[in-house]
Amino acid sequence: MRKLLYALVVVVVILLAITLVPRQRGQVIAATIQGGISTLDLMEGKADWLKVMRFDKPLDVAQALAKGEVDVAVITSEMYAKFALSSKRELKLIAAEMLQNQAIIGVSDLKDLEGKRVGATTASGTFAMFQAYAKLSGLENYEVIDSPPPQLISALKRGEVDAIVTWEPLVSKLLVKGYEHVDFTQLADKYLGKQPVMLVWVATDDFLKRPDDVKAFLELRDDAAKRWSEDAPKVLKKMYGLSDAEVEELMSRVKMWTGSLKDTKEGIIMAWELARQGGYLNVDEKAIRDLAARAFWEG
Repeated sequence: MRKLLYALVVVVVILLAITLVPRQRGQVIAATIQGGISTLDLMEGKADWLKVMRFDKPLDVAQALAKGEVDVAVITSEMYAKFALSSKRELKLIAAEMLQNQAIIGVSDLKDLEGKRVGATTASGTFAMFQAYAKLSGLENYEVIDSPPPQLISALKRGEVDAIVTWEPLVSKLLVKGYEHVDFTQLADKYLGKQPVMLVWVATDDFLKRPDDVKAFLELRDDAAKRWSEDAPKVLKKMYGLSDAEVEELMSRVKMWTGSLKDTKEGIIMAWELARQGGYLNVDEKAIRDLAARAFWEG
C-alpha cells in the first residue's frame, strides 16, 4: 500500500512539474522580401525562437510557403491572393501590416503621364495597382518601360523615363531630392474613398496548429508595430543605409497598422480588386468574394 501511495505521489509531482514549467516555444521561421521594409526589421533579434529569412523575389517566398519551409511571411495583399487562388496549400491572413506606401515619382498628377514613358517593374502587384488607378483616372496613352526596382532610379535620373512607379524605401530616397510625386494613398482617397492594405502577414496551416507559437509571434509583431515610430528610424537607417532626411521622409509616409485584422478586411479586399482590375489577378469578382469568405484567420 505504501509503495502504491509513493508511486501516486511521484506521478502527481511529475504532473505538477510539467504543468508549472513554461512550455518551450518552437522555432518560428518568418520570411520577407529583400529590401522590403516591415515590422520584421524590428522583430529580428528580439526573440531567440524567431528566425528571419529574406528572399530576392516574391516567387521565392511563395515557393517557400508552398513547401512549408517557412511558417509565416509578410507579403503584399495581392501576392497572397494570387497564391491562395492557385495553390492547394491552405494559407491564412493573420494580421494587416501596412497601408500602401507606393508612389509615382516624376509627376504631380496621374494625368500628367499622358503620352509619357513610365518605368515600372511590370511583374509586381504595384504595377497592376498603378494600371488600375490609371483606368480610374481615364489615363490611357502611356509607354511602359520594364525594369527591376534598383534600376528604376537610374532610368529616371538619366531621363530614359519621365516617371517611375515604385515603393519604399526607394520612394523616400527620391523625394528628398525634390522629385514631384503622386502617392497611391492620394489616388485611393480620390477614386476609392478608402485605403487599400499593401502588406499583410500570412501563415501556413501547419503553423496555425501551434497556437502558443502563433500567439507569441503576433504579440511580438503587435509590439513592433506599436513601437514603430520610436524604434524604426534607427533600425531602418542602419539596415537600408538611409540618411537622416530619407528616414524622416519615410517615417512621415509609412502607415503601420496597429489595429485588428477584422478592421482592415475591407482594405485588403479592395487591394485584391485593384489587382484584378490591373491584370495581376486573372479571376472574376466572384472568385474575389469566395476568397474573402475563407482567407481570414479567426483564431
